[in-house]
Amino acid sequence: MEVTVVIPARNAAATIDAALLSLIPDRDLIGEILLIDDGSDDRTATKATESAQRYGLPLEVVNVRLGSAGAARNVGIAQAKGKSIFFLDADDELIRGGLSLLYDALERNPGAGLAIGASIRRTRGRPDKLKAPHGYTSDRTENARRYLRNELWPIAMGSALISTAATAAIRFPSAIGLDEDTCYWVAMLARYDAATISAPVLLYHHDEARMAQRFISAPRRTFLAIALELDRLAGLGVDRNALQWRKAWIAQRISRQLIRHKMYADAAAMMRAVRAHKISGRSWKAFQYSARIHFGNLVQGHVPDTRFSRPAPNRGKERRTLVLCYDPAFPPVSGADLRNHGNAVAAAELGSVCLVSIRPQPDPSKPADTRIRTAALTLAGEARTASIGWWRTGAEKRISRAALKRLEAIIRAFEPDSIVVEGIALFKLLRPLRPLAGQLILDMHNVESDLAGQLQGADTTRSTPAAYGVRRLERKALGIVDRAWVCSRLDHDKLAALSRREVPIDIVPNGIPRFEDIAVDLPAEAAMSESFPVILFIGHLGYQPNIDAAGRLARAILPRIQERLPMARLVLAGRYPKPAVKALSGLQGVDLVENPDDLRPLLARAHLSIIPLSAGGGTRIKILEAMAWGIPVIATPLAVEGLDMVDGEEVLLSDTDEGLAGLAIELCLDRMSMARQRARAHESVWSRFGPAAISNAVSAGFGLDDAGT
Repeated sequence: MEVTVVIPARNAAATIDAALLSLIPDRDLIGEILLIDDGSDDRTATKATESAQRYGLPLEVVNVRLGSAGAARNVGIAQAKGKSIFFLDADDELIRGGLSLLYDALERNPGAGLAIGASIRRTRGRPDKLKAPHGYTSDRTENARRYLRNELWPIAMGSALISTAATAAIRFPSAIGLDEDTCYWVAMLARYDAATISAPVLLYHHDEARMAQRFISAPRRTFLAIALELDRLAGLGVDRNALQWRKAWIAQRISRQLIRHKMYADAAAMMRAVRAHKISGRSWKAFQYSARIHFGNLVQGHVPDTRFSRPAPNRGKERRTLVLCYDPAFPPVSGADLRNHGNAVAAAELGSVCLVSIRPQPDPSKPADTRIRTAALTLAGEARTASIGWWRTGAEKRISRAALKRLEAIIRAFEPDSIVVEGIALFKLLRPLRPLAGQLILDMHNVESDLAGQLQGADTTRSTPAAYGVRRLERKALGIVDRAWVCSRLDHDKLAALSRREVPIDIVPNGIPRFEDIAVDLPAEAAMSESFPVILFIGHLGYQPNIDAAGRLARAILPRIQERLPMARLVLAGRYPKPAVKALSGLQGVDLVENPDDLRPLLARAHLSIIPLSAGGGTRIKILEAMAWGIPVIATPLAVEGLDMVDGEEVLLSDTDEGLAGLAIELCLDRMSMARQRARAHESVWSRFGPAAISNAVSAGFGLDDAGT
């Protein structure tokens, strides 16, 4: 099959026929057309199917609900069978013979990863504009740098043909709807040569009103999300100065639209990001925009209303953060404590951090980072005292009045700018903390109402907090706090649907745990010993979804693997294992490591990580850690939900015990596939979940911009 055409579409019934009609002259090259219908409600798929049948085109409709053109294109990449991929937006048209020209250029340059043609931009009320791909050289680093700085014409979606092999490890950012194509093209240019042709291959329709709406809708969040995606490109060796210049340019573009719409406060925030770049911040255009914002505020008579505002966060060099959790987060072992500690490490780049737990600290050791101090609100062996509140739901933890008094004393002494509270289990503390916090943040490791519904659906005999009651608790919590943090885009959308007021919900993904103990370069593969493969499962072994997963592994998956690989062993490692998990250590080939002090030896000896979660959400930290060590991950789709991992590339997925065992056996018997899977997993996780990405996400989660305010 020669070419796969991928068309992401949402409510494109009015234009899809013209897009498909334009493909007819190149029909002989096209092996398949994948229409990725992203939740359309205007019969887009029906219109497309009718047109394809009328024109004799090989169309397949893939129904998704992703809310992102980038994510929809990624689905197309994952399903493409052609040796090259052509992306066409549903409202654009291929110029007759354009695909053939691109295909010939790619064939003539076997070392190229993409072929780029000219495009014609059509804007209502303006003359057509020809954009030709001039200036590309054999220097990939220079191509990527110049593209970021707009020294090369932007590549219009639909003016390039991509080698499927070249994009095997490259995906579009799925969390942004602006400049996601730039991030993709820069990643391609940084890795591969580009073949170019001067002939126009695409007619694309530019809608200025729709573009402006993208800029002015949640502008600060949009900018920070784009900045995060740009930072990830540094892992590909892309010039950091060019990335910083691009951030300033994006901020200036957003500011321009905000000024046009008289949104001067938001425009001023964007201009602070522009001024953070030494060159862009001193440009004539930056001065002009700042002046327009100043005079716009004067004309509007803008005076900040401080009557109902809470104390402003510290804007100096030192930003103090208190992170409050139930279990001690240091030393971090698994699950929640890894996230809490990781967020504390990221916050410590901005200033001092106090890491406070409700439960006693059994380990007297202290963090090596002197900017992080730890404290516990409960002492081991102390007498039980009255709790806060006369009643609590099953989703809440018991918190004593003595613990609250100690917490208040710590806050008065530490004077934090922000208090980050771990989940609704600590709901009873939110109202007492409200008057004490300049900024109160709820860190939702999971959307607990969704998790409760999963657990009830998985086992109706198990006592779990009622999903409805948990949902009410989450809604109340969102009414108290200033911001909420979630781990993924999926959790963001779930939580946003619950809120009755507009509260910022920031995506602060889990980072690679204990990254400082892991080599950035791909670690050596675990030695082949008597036990092969060694399958590792790390997690909180008192957490019900992990208990269920460990049971599936030991009783159903491992025996199937042992039928082909008799020496296979399973290592279960984690804190607080329940009796059901301890019983598994009596099975053949199963080892249990309780409350491990150091996971590095276990990770260094592991060949695979199999994660058969059937319920749960949020963290997925065990997956990130395994991938960072170069350990291939085999999992259920639910286990990687929210991580935007590509099946068959970064992870291997199956819903069934038989399928998971089969994937493990197949990988272990093919050494080349094992090596390839290790490399892909390692590269993906360091670029997307490394310390730089988490640091940026936490900074954004505090509502800060690149100007450091």
